[in-house]
Amino acid sequence: MTMTDTRTLAVGIAGLGGIGSEVARWLAERAPPGLHLAAAAGRDLHETSRRLVALGHPQARAVTLGALPGACDVLVECLAPEAAAVLLDAVVDGGGTVVTVSVAALLATPELLDRARRAGTRLIVPSGAVAGLDMLRAAAIGSIRSVRLRTRKPPAGLDAAGDGPVRVFAGNALEACRAFPRNVNVAATLSLAGIGGARTEVEIWSDPALARNVHEIEIDADDTLVRMTIENRPSAANPRSSAITAHSVCATLAGLLDPVRIGG
Repeated sequence: MTMTDTRTLAVGIAGLGGIGSEVARWLAERAPPGLHLAAAAGRDLHETSRRLVALGHPQARAVTLGALPGACDVLVECLAPEAAAVLLDAVVDGGGTVVTVSVAALLATPELLDRARRAGTRLIVPSGAVAGLDMLRAAAIGSIRSVRLRTRKPPAGLDAAGDGPVRVFAGNALEACRAFPRNVNVAATLSLAGIGGARTEVEIWSDPALARNVHEIEIDADDTLVRMTIENRPSAANPRSSAITAHSVCATLAGLLDPVRIGG
């Protein structure tokens, strides 16, 4: 069975780092026919143009970040947290569709969410490296007592050192986003889907015995008690991120065209 939606969507990617490049490669090789990469933005337009060709998109344009919203139907943000916050501030009032990877920027600046709702901007946060978001959102319709996250990563993912496991952070998700803005998208996503950053409890550990990013999540609610462990392979391009994150963005883009939705 094939998709029956005949729409076509022009995608624009902000940032062709590890995640952005993987999304671009998927768009060239395996994406549904209705999706195509129209443009990408980076600091160096010549280098961005070269990367677009290497990733299978010789017809896509290299543009500035300021020009990217006008060059696409769906803007995919794959920037460092500081740059993401600036971009989201610039585009969130403009309508359209924005898929953002830097979830910590949204948790740190919640007014962006309110502005998107007022403007009718479709602001989408992929599940990324975390599972169970559908159940968490459903539980939030009732009453949630607590959400706890224990993240353990190899030292390279935290710029840490040590011969054994070391707890490098304990606090709430808001504090975690300020202390580790490049490492806590899972905490930020859980907070936005659940009971907020102030009430979401977070521990971060550096563990040299690990080869994967491990997230242990506990959700205690009236409707359900969830305990789950997720082990994600770190991205080869950026060990702070999980390899599954790029594929989550791809699945989100495919879902924009598919009239059938499973979950949510």
